[in-house]
Amino acid sequence: MRILITDANYKNSIAIQRELYRENVHEIFATDKEAVFFTKRLGYCKDYIVGSLEESVKQIKPEFIIPVGSEAVKICSEKYRELCLIPTKESLEIALNKDKMVILNSLKDVYYPECRLFANLEDLRLYSRDKNCVVKSSNESLAKFDPFYVKLGSDSEFEKIEKYLSGGVKLLMQEQVSGVGRGFFCIAKEGKIISYYMHQRIREIPITGGSSTAAKSIFCEKMFNVSKQIIEYLNWSGPLMIEYKYDETKQQYYLIELNPKFWGSLDLSYALGLNFGKTLIEAYSNNVEEQIEKRYDVEKKFFWVLDGDLLVLFKTGKLYKIKEYFYKDSYTNLFENFFVDSIKLLWTIKKMFSK
Repeated sequence: MRILITDANYKNSIAIQRELYRENVHEIFATDKEAVFFTKRLGYCKDYIVGSLEESVKQIKPEFIIPVGSEAVKICSEKYRELCLIPTKESLEIALNKDKMVILNSLKDVYYPECRLFANLEDLRLYSRDKNCVVKSSNESLAKFDPFYVKLGSDSEFEKIEKYLSGGVKLLMQEQVSGVGRGFFCIAKEGKIISYYMHQRIREIPITGGSSTAAKSIFCEKMFNVSKQIIEYLNWSGPLMIEYKYDETKQQYYLIELNPKFWGSLDLSYALGLNFGKTLIEAYSNNVEEQIEKRYDVEKKFFWVLDGDLLVLFKTGKLYKIKEYFYKDSYTNLFENFFVDSIKLLWTIKKMFSK
């Protein structure tokens, strides 16, 4: 099968390319709007195309497309549904638009924090007058940036937020909830879970809240049950990450977002012996069985050393934790390619000593 993977430069796209290359069953192609000089050196694909997804589809004529980024998911939903395993347009709208996710509060044990769209700083000032809140893009397929954390009565982030408002970006303000970051990751088909695992964040960048730089596999029956409800309600098809904050004191999960695409911490799944790229292709091509039982080990850890984790340890004064990289059941994405690692190391050093 001729398979086209989008967003070739993303680390999660590279993880899919690598594992399908090792399978050596399909013809694998990758595309990106930006230059693929570094990714191409990994050599996992038969060819790499620089250009729009539409141009790449015309050139490659794929039998199956794996969209990785939010924009690619949206384009595939609009133009290439027959070439993807993808949710209905209605379900995708709920996942992509955070203000529409409130409908999920009708489900048992689903708690999605209060949120509102806002168009000016005065609305935000009034909202944050008596609570800490988070400001996010309401739709990451249109505008993506790290969330802003607005402390009670503080306007320290307002200047940055104003730049997005003046640029016409729809922003959402949401009550901030505390807890440890956890995620449920799966491939589903027509509301049935085909393969899944769960993780808990160890570290993230930026440290105030962002992408995982270190994570460990976990299992929690309550998180599984809540996630299963959401997937069934949305009749979901394709990859999905459900992000939560878990309040250990209250033993309560708070739904943070639905990520209707492959996630940044995908490498951990391969360390667990799962192959989500292969599973996605099989789910698209065949009738597959629902998976309820856990099929992975817990307490396995993955560290994205040169994709932010070493930087986080340096910035927080915890370089002594480098030893964790060498523990049993610890994995990293180092030594995949010496040249690429060298470039990442230079980037890390530059960031370490920049303000």
